[in-house]
Formats: sequence, C-alpha cells, structure tokens
Amino acid sequence: MSKLTLPIDVMLFELRRSRTLGRIAIWFLLVAFPVAIVTAVHLITKFERGDEYVADDFIEPLGMAMYFLIPEVSCLLGLLLWATPAISTEIEGQTWVYLTLRSSGRRMVLVGKYMTSVVWTLSASLAAVALCTVVVGPTIGSELWWVLTKLVVLSCFVHAALYLLIGTLFYRRTMVAAVAYTVVVEYVVSFIPALVNKFTINYRLRGLLADWMQWADARSQAENVFGNEPASTHLQMLGVMIVLFLGIALYRVEHTEYPTQQEG
Repeated sequence: MSKLTLPIDVMLFELRRSRTLGRIAIWFLLVAFPVAIVTAVHLITKFERGDEYVADDFIEPLGMAMYFLIPEVSCLLGLLLWATPAISTEIEGQTWVYLTLRSSGRRMVLVGKYMTSVVWTLSASLAAVALCTVVVGPTIGSELWWVLTKLVVLSCFVHAALYLLIGTLFYRRTMVAAVAYTVVVEYVVSFIPALVNKFTINYRLRGLLADWMQWADARSQAENVFGNEPASTHLQMLGVMIVLFLGIALYRVEHTEYPTQQEG
C-alpha cells in the first residue's frame, strides 16, 4: 500500500466506522441546533415587528447569530468529538503499538484522523449554514451564505489542527484540556480588548466576518483599540496556525513514547 494513500484509507475507515446511530444522531444535532435557534429568532422578530418587519434590517443580527452558532460553536463541538481524542482512542483501544510498528504509521494515522474530523464536521456545518440561509431568505442571505461558508471551512481546518495538537500533548486528559482551552482562550481571551487576543483563532475569524460583510459591530474591542487588520493578514495568520499546529503535532506524535493501556 502506498504511503500517500494511507491517510485517505484511514479517513475512509473512520468515516465508515462513524455510521452508527449515536454518531449520526450527533451529526443531525449539530445541524439542527443552529437552525432551530436562528429560526426561532427570525420568527419572534418577525412576529414582534408585524407589518413593520423588513428582513434587510435584521440581516446583521441574524448573521452574527449564525456566525456564533456555526463557526464558533457547532464546528468546535464536532471537532472536539473527532480531532481531540485521535491518540487517546488508539491507546485505549490497544491499537497504538500496532500503528507504531508500521512505517510512518503514526504520521499517517494522525493526518488521516485530521482529514476525518474536518470532513465530518465540515459536512454538518455547511448543511447548517445552507438551511439557516433558507430561513433568513435567499435574497438577503446569499452573500452571508458565501461568507459563512468560507469561515466554516477556515474554522474547521484551523481548529482541527489545534485540537489534534492538544490531543498529542494531553493524551490522558484530552477532552478536559481541550474544553478548558476552548472556554478560557477562544471564548474569554478572544473577547478581551488586549493584544493577546490577536493570537486566538476566533479573533481572526471575526475580523474576516467584519471585513467581508462590512459589519462594524462584528469587530472585537481589541480591533477598536489597536486598529483593524486587512483580510489578507487574518488569512495569513490562520494559514500559519494550521502549519504550526500540524507540524508540532506530527513531531510530537513521532517522537513521543505513549504508554499502552497495560503500561498506564
């Protein structure tokens, strides 16, 4: 078997294994959760406004809700399920020793699991974006759909690399470490008007949303204090994050002797 096909083989195997009732239910839940909330907000606003309701006037608040619910919540929940336990599941399943004995086995499995987490989460998130766009109306949501689609893709690729790195560093308390990072860094630090939040992923994604949609309210307080950055800078930083996180994760998994379940 060619080494170049191994990550794809791992991804196909993991996706076939995901076709269980529980995983399918989680996939539909990730789709239904943002759609249900956006629909409720849309209907309540329309009912309260009555004849005065104009859809164009509410595209920004609805769009902000869609952004928060999908790239910042649904994507992260799906990736927590798939990317974070990439190493711990193999150790617990007592298959890690077998993988380490194969040529480039560690790296190929890690890349394959990265691809699996991105494909699985991306499919649910893109479905949620499309359905939410239908709810708010295709005439006003077409541009929003395109912007959110790009943000979802970026969010999945960058966060998957980050959670994969966390999984290689904290293989004993993987989910605890990932959840703690998400809450403290992505949902607290990224909102603090300080220079440090420029190193968070969500800061970059919100900057792209503000630039692409021309929404001033989408900008964080840090941008108001330290100035706005162009979309190209945000894209470059996200690209650097993907390469950096994946590079460290691959180095870590190749040079770390993880204990087996029997040894642990």
